[in-house]
Amino acid sequence: MDFILLNAMVDEAQGGSRIDGSWTTQGYNNIVLALHEVGLPAITKNNVKNRQKCLNDRWREVHELFSGLTGFGWNQATKCFKAEDEVWKNMI
Repeated sequence: MDFILLNAMVDEAQGGSRIDGSWTTQGYNNIVLALHEVGLPAITKNNVKNRQKCLNDRWREVHELFSGLTGFGWNQATKCFKAEDEVWKNMI
């Protein structure tokens, strides 16, 4: 669900449905509709808001963990952080 949710959010943001850091009513409606179309008919606007909050909290945790550190990158194929062995050894 997260992948579909995030893709719907990106689509809506690119379409102008996010203004001053907040979703428009139509933006929320479109996101919920996108989730309904892939077989998640019970999802509501409140479910989207709650999941977005959880995802934001996770992002903050990861950002705080890795901010200020050098040598780390994101591997798009594996969806994991990457670093040379020496970087990991220094961190551990």
